[in-house]
Amino acid sequence: MRILHILDHSIPLQSGYVFRTLSILKEQRALGWKTFHLTSQKQGYSNLSEEDIDNWHFYRTPSTSGAVTKLPILNQASVINSLTRRLSEVIKIVRPDVLHAHSPALNVLPALRVAHNLNIPVVYEVRAFWEDAAV
Repeated sequence: MRILHILDHSIPLQSGYVFRTLSILKEQRALGWKTFHLTSQKQGYSNLSEEDIDNWHFYRTPSTSGAVTKLPILNQASVINSLTRRLSEVIKIVRPDVLHAHSPALNVLPALRVAHNLNIPVVYEVRAFWEDAAV
């Protein structure tokens, strides 16, 4: 099975989100599944299109700039739109059997958009609710 994970952020950043993600990836690989990894522009520190860290390969979504990225609601639309574009590119490369979108919802919306047209199933892993996590 080929699984494309759509992530908010990943290593080298360190957080509970990152450690949980790595645990899931390790277990899936132990089952013989092939995992692929795409981060949103919220990775933040790099404009690389791909990056290898600790034997993990990541596809990155380049950061966008401009006034839109600083305005409420429009900044979230920017994250969704840039991730949708990058996801469309990465899907052509890795040809996944399933998309595994991790919280927040900004990651599942692009997955649903792209998967619908390509008939790829989507799994959405909710880790927190915005009303709890946004504080």
